[in-house]
Amino acid sequence: MNAKAHADAVTLLEGVHAFLPQNDSIALLLATAAASAGHHRKALDALAPLAGTKDATVAVLARAAELNFKLGSIEESVHLHRRAAALEAARAKGLISVLLAAGRGDEALSEARKAMQAATLDPALLLTCFNVLSRLSNDDAEIAAARARALANIPDGAEGALVRARIYRSEGDLESALGILNSALTTNAANAPLLKERASVVLALGYWGRDAKLLQESALVLGDAPDLRARMSHADDLLTAFGSSLADAARSDEFAHVMSPESVFAHVAQAPRESDGAVRSGLVMIAHSLIAGGAERIVAETFRALHASKRFGWVKLYLMDLSHGRGADFYLPLVGSEAAADIVVLDRAATLEPPFAWLPIENAATAQTIFNQLRKDRPAIVHASLEPLTLLAGLAALSAGAPRIVLHTHNMRPTALYPEAPAPRRWQGCYEALLSRKDVALVGVANAAIRDYESWLDLPADSNLHVLHNGFDAGRFAPVRDPAKRALLRARFDVSGDAPLVGTAFKFRQEKRPLLWVDAACRVLEKFPACRFVMFGDGALLEPTRTYIAEKGVAASFVLPGLVRDIEHCMPALDLFVLSSASEALPNVLLEAQACGVPVIARHVGGIAETMADGVTGMLVEDDTAQALGDAIARAIADPAWRAAAAVAGEAFVRERFSPARMIADLTDILLASPEAAA
Repeated sequence: MNAKAHADAVTLLEGVHAFLPQNDSIALLLATAAASAGHHRKALDALAPLAGTKDATVAVLARAAELNFKLGSIEESVHLHRRAAALEAARAKGLISVLLAAGRGDEALSEARKAMQAATLDPALLLTCFNVLSRLSNDDAEIAAARARALANIPDGAEGALVRARIYRSEGDLESALGILNSALTTNAANAPLLKERASVVLALGYWGRDAKLLQESALVLGDAPDLRARMSHADDLLTAFGSSLADAARSDEFAHVMSPESVFAHVAQAPRESDGAVRSGLVMIAHSLIAGGAERIVAETFRALHASKRFGWVKLYLMDLSHGRGADFYLPLVGSEAAADIVVLDRAATLEPPFAWLPIENAATAQTIFNQLRKDRPAIVHASLEPLTLLAGLAALSAGAPRIVLHTHNMRPTALYPEAPAPRRWQGCYEALLSRKDVALVGVANAAIRDYESWLDLPADSNLHVLHNGFDAGRFAPVRDPAKRALLRARFDVSGDAPLVGTAFKFRQEKRPLLWVDAACRVLEKFPACRFVMFGDGALLEPTRTYIAEKGVAASFVLPGLVRDIEHCMPALDLFVLSSASEALPNVLLEAQACGVPVIARHVGGIAETMADGVTGMLVEDDTAQALGDAIARAIADPAWRAAAAVAGEAFVRERFSPARMIADLTDILLASPEAAA
């Protein structure tokens, strides 16, 4: 229907509505016609009087709620959605969706939990509830129960296949989602919702050459799906850049190797670099945020030091997030006021252009935004930290013509850190493309980390790789030798006398294995019942860890204070510091603990052996069990003489080997090296 036809329909319905203002059907038709013509206020005016009555129908309430949201009246939209959900349980889907869109995740989670209590639920609402729980709940059992219920209540046929595929998709298992949709389409070949969903999954998977035929089969049903049509156009553009097209690839498997993101990186990396004649100077550092993480602390302190050094002319720090509410500014004070003036918080609201439009949708805006800012600032050097930002910033920097690009990883290979996640496996080809260039360098925080990347990427011997051990602020971390002062610190954690105090500090995530840490502590309690344990940090597994401790009946022996801003004043209270991580490169907390005169114990993984002198300043644990970790802790507790010697040796060890001055000097040399010299 063209614009004139829409206007005529609105005029006709307005006339009818004037005679029958209380007729729900006429009001809804008028609202639909007016909204289609872009007149959302007029649409809402037709429904508002009816929605305001106590006998308003579900259809009127739901439509008025949608229109209020479009017009920015969030509270009224939520109010009307609540009324609609009270009349018809399935309408809770709209309420939850609006709460999520408004950034009110806690309320959305509460409503999803409330909806899950109903005896029967609409499949679409079940899927919505599961998606919310999987994103926002920290309770694995709750998420698993929601998933099981959603799968058990899915109807047969096309609708059920659609819901089932979306569940797998929400979990990142796109291949399984594609298999379900392909199977359903064998008996429902013309089903438009299934075809659209399959196109969406194929585009998200990124195997555009391999799956070109599937995209072509969906093309005819995408008339009312502009976002999918645009993404399909991007797929066609990428294939064209490799000498093909969607239509050609659908007829032959010659271009089955073309995929996103790997082929996007290859295309940019292989393109000849032509000088734009611009005068370039300065350094841009890029990180996601300054949250309470070891790598983020290094970013903050490094930026401050490089900014003050004046070696680069000017230095800026690009961040994707610096919001206080999400804790993204935790380490902002370490930057210092002078350097903070040169922090640029990027806005992802950018129009996508090739090659960034060819990336997975969750990465495209980030890369485009970085590119846009780099093109304005024209730095001579770009330094990016932590995956996947290293990759996206590296691609943007290459496209923007930066002469020197340094990617700084603080972990072992990402497939070791996130073994179940599909994305890190795809990063391998992206790294290989970037590091094929002599103007791109990779820096790792440990010898073990660089060797791991070298093996993972099968890099040649002359690759541009560097080891840069982290430095730490020796002025912040120091022992407390005065017995009275140390007793006050220990009293903070309800520890008195000579009771051993064992601690840790980490983000409560799966790879840190907080539950294994608790199991090891429980073994220690069998031998030393007076021992006390403190676990600093926050994260998704903090509350499940509290619950686990309570279920074991040992809550009186544990303190979980959450995230603390003065960890340097807490560590000296400890007798031992223990890590249970499954993967680490060079954990800063082990350096900080030793600087505070605290012996360390950790699993022998990644670069942990580089952070201590085994048997002298700490202990490496070979066996990957709670028993082995607990036994090591118990041996250290039983040997106060060893702990006293290790405390002195550890402080000297880290101050000699991990000075921030040394780290900044070495990083400066890497950043200022020419590509030819670096090679």
